[in-house]
Amino acid sequence: MSPTISFESNAGSTDFMDRIKPAKFQGTLWGGHFLMTNISEEAHLAQEKESREHEVLKEEVRRMVTTDGINGAVDDVSVQVITQKLHLIDVIQRLGLAYHFETEIEEALEKVYVHGGESFIEKDSNIDLYHASLWFRLLRQQGFRVSPDGFKSFMDGEGKFKELLASDEQGLLSLYEAAHVAFNGEVILDEAMEFATKNLELMLQNHKGSSLTKKHVEFSLNLPVWKCVPRTLARHSIDVYSQDENACHDQTIILRLAKLDFNMVQKFHKQELHQLSLWWASLETTTKFTYAKDRLAECYFWINGAYFEPKYQLARIILAKIGCVVTLLDDTYDNYGNYKELELLTQAIQRLDIGGLELLSDKLKEVYQIVIDLFEDIEQELARSGLSTLGVDYSKGQFKKMCWAFLAEVRWRTTGQVPALEEYLMDANVTSSYPFHCTASFLGMEAEAEAVTKEAYEWVTNETNKMVIAASLICRVQNDIVSHKFERKRKHAASAVECYMKEHDVSQEDAVDVLWEEISKSWKTIIKECEKPTQFSTVVTDRVLNFARVISVMYGNGDAFTHPHLLKGHIASLFANPVPL
Repeated sequence: MSPTISFESNAGSTDFMDRIKPAKFQGTLWGGHFLMTNISEEAHLAQEKESREHEVLKEEVRRMVTTDGINGAVDDVSVQVITQKLHLIDVIQRLGLAYHFETEIEEALEKVYVHGGESFIEKDSNIDLYHASLWFRLLRQQGFRVSPDGFKSFMDGEGKFKELLASDEQGLLSLYEAAHVAFNGEVILDEAMEFATKNLELMLQNHKGSSLTKKHVEFSLNLPVWKCVPRTLARHSIDVYSQDENACHDQTIILRLAKLDFNMVQKFHKQELHQLSLWWASLETTTKFTYAKDRLAECYFWINGAYFEPKYQLARIILAKIGCVVTLLDDTYDNYGNYKELELLTQAIQRLDIGGLELLSDKLKEVYQIVIDLFEDIEQELARSGLSTLGVDYSKGQFKKMCWAFLAEVRWRTTGQVPALEEYLMDANVTSSYPFHCTASFLGMEAEAEAVTKEAYEWVTNETNKMVIAASLICRVQNDIVSHKFERKRKHAASAVECYMKEHDVSQEDAVDVLWEEISKSWKTIIKECEKPTQFSTVVTDRVLNFARVISVMYGNGDAFTHPHLLKGHIASLFANPVPL
């Protein structure tokens, strides 16, 4: 059921027939780059050879993960055995290979957990800060219940981390990463974050540390492991580990596998982008809708962050198309129609059939037809693949709610209304599109994931779902923070920044500080929701988690969706430039 939206104008002479003056957006940076895909016979032969080597190395790495000495009683297992296993898993995860060894990694970490319990750090006073932090992070991000109390052994009597740790580069970085998997209210990890961040920044300012450590620190201060898109982390890690002249034999094998794997998966992604580029070009959106952003590559990057694995190809293509159409629709509400036109469009969308065209203006008829065609194509594609269309109805329901929320923002913009932050977020979490995208991300996954069930759709569409609410807030509020100045240059609905400023009569700087704290709380909510036991497997929950992670890249250093040059390097490294072998 669509929400009932009731408005009372507070703008007096506001004309709901006035169209907004469209903003000018930068065009695509990629042109027809991804339309050109041609693999020579020589390249095919090279791929076959690399594929054979890939399989051999994959089994060798699998042996590394499964072979261990973590057996017997707790006291009989050396800290060295456990920490070596933790380091191995960390390298595999950073290099983007964990999806090949999900079961093996789960079993290995469960053994570590069983032998160490919730407070392994406290059981051995000889464990250093680096390994203590690594143990904590790997287990917590895997969902195991572990306590941060063990970090007290690295603190003084006043509850502060000992200053002698400020010179421990590896320990500081590991502590910093561990602090990002904190729950709300864990004061020890809040203190760890402050201590580690301050000293890592000082290390860079004073030009201390090895060149490799500096590269890890510079990257992590911007994109910590827990919040980073898996493929972006993998590309960075491959580049950095390739410069390590002191790598051990096992690490060299893992690195070689990571390079082969990255390039093989990249070829899958290039083919998908080629297919999507043909579809996008056929819609002629760049000429028909000049008021909208042309962001096919950026949408694909966004969706690829939710799931990059080749087995989810169908789901990824469906969701990438959805992302492009939602962008067009969002810009239509933000940047084209007047309130009366958009009200009619919203009402038509509640029907989602061809009859909704009757009352729309010519331009909005074209937009609406693209929406209708999209859902019809999805249903046909699922049917061709022998998959249930159950998720389409759930997705349509979330889509309709999103459009009602878009219309509410148009009304606020038209009347000049600045709502209280709580009211704004109730609407804005929906206009972030994440409740819809998280739901639609399951479409097509059924081919590879038994976990995508009716119960999973009920879970993801539940309005009280803490993970979806948190991811939506991260998306909307971080977007608002970085795009606030640009949006003020045109008539636009009030952002979270303005809502908080007006409600509490504070400066922009103070409002932004408060909103960053809300983002931090939302990340802590997400990690808490990942703690075992969970209702669903990570096949389901990782979609929501990964959507939150994309925001760290998309809006980490500005609004990269509006200003695509900010994302160009990420897209090139993931989809255009292979890793040198």
